[in-house]
Amino acid sequence: MKVLLYSHVFHPSVGGVETVSRALVEGFVAKGIDCKVVTQTSDQDGAQPFPFEVIRQPAGARVRELLRWADVVLFNGASLALQPWVLAYRKPFVWVHVGYQASCIDGAGWVDNAPAPLEPVASFLFHARRSGYMRGVKDGLKLLLRRGIAKFAVARNVAITEWMNKTLPLPRQVQIYNPFPIERFQAADRGEPEYEFFYMGRIVQEKGVDTLIRAFAKVVQRSREAPRLLLIGDGSARPEIERLVAESGLSASVVFAGSQSGPALVEWVSKGMIGVIPSAWYEPMGGVAVELLAAGKSLIVSAKGGLSECVGDAGLVFTNGDDEALAAQMQRLLGDPVLRAAQMAKARERARDFMPARLVDQYIALLEEVTGRA
Repeated sequence: MKVLLYSHVFHPSVGGVETVSRALVEGFVAKGIDCKVVTQTSDQDGAQPFPFEVIRQPAGARVRELLRWADVVLFNGASLALQPWVLAYRKPFVWVHVGYQASCIDGAGWVDNAPAPLEPVASFLFHARRSGYMRGVKDGLKLLLRRGIAKFAVARNVAITEWMNKTLPLPRQVQIYNPFPIERFQAADRGEPEYEFFYMGRIVQEKGVDTLIRAFAKVVQRSREAPRLLLIGDGSARPEIERLVAESGLSASVVFAGSQSGPALVEWVSKGMIGVIPSAWYEPMGGVAVELLAAGKSLIVSAKGGLSECVGDAGLVFTNGDDEALAAQMQRLLGDPVLRAAQMAKARERARDFMPARLVDQYIALLEEVTGRA
């Protein structure tokens, strides 16, 4: 079976889509499947550090050549890229819905640092009022095209969580979790933590780090001892978060570790006791939660979206954006070592459901079914 994987972004770019795409193709190659990657991400160094071919920003002739070669095309994202050639060559193709591109114009349900409608009609009206009806009609037609392809042309739609399966119900849809390379985080399950609470992820508005800071301020006020908070990551909202920390009188209690990767990231994670993932946005899945499960951490996550589904009974939840509810859960875990220990044990067990090899096998079975029918 020859698989052409389309990933709009890929290495050396860093992010969730890039990580999952790499895990998929490496898993395919390890199983003896011939796989090539097409991406729009350039490689300034010109290096090719992979045991598979990566085709960057291909011209039309190269795209047609690749489609003649492939048995099936796997899109990590609901993308209109490579169309109409995929349809012209009558190649079976699969869309993995990593976001809300087939349900709303912006594809995320988050605009101008605030939630935006996820339903097609409501999304059209929202964007028409925001950007003008001419622009709304243009973007609405693109959404209509994506929905039409998802309903009538795609061989299979893949929902990465049951949350996405219910939020974006589509025909011929199956549910397969995203594979993340979580094994390395098992090394963070050790030692005595230096920080009672920690966050890992991008520091941007939709991740709800401001909710975490306000909740942490309440916990500090109500605690006899002086808990500490570690923030691992960086992003456009960091200056705002730094100001909020200073204004809340928390400068001595909050540590910014900045962006980390590789062994250094694992080492920083090992320093935290209770992981908090406070996304205001409705996360389609939440790879960070899966990584912290593998690290055997006690967790608190926002309730709405895919985070709570991934964590299951290995963590506590709170209403998205509700700092008082988050503070209550943080205090609960901080004062209950028995509950923390139970969560940590469940986290290690739950992480087994997300081991990459298991999920890659599910994708291989799906692609073999699709090519068999083709």
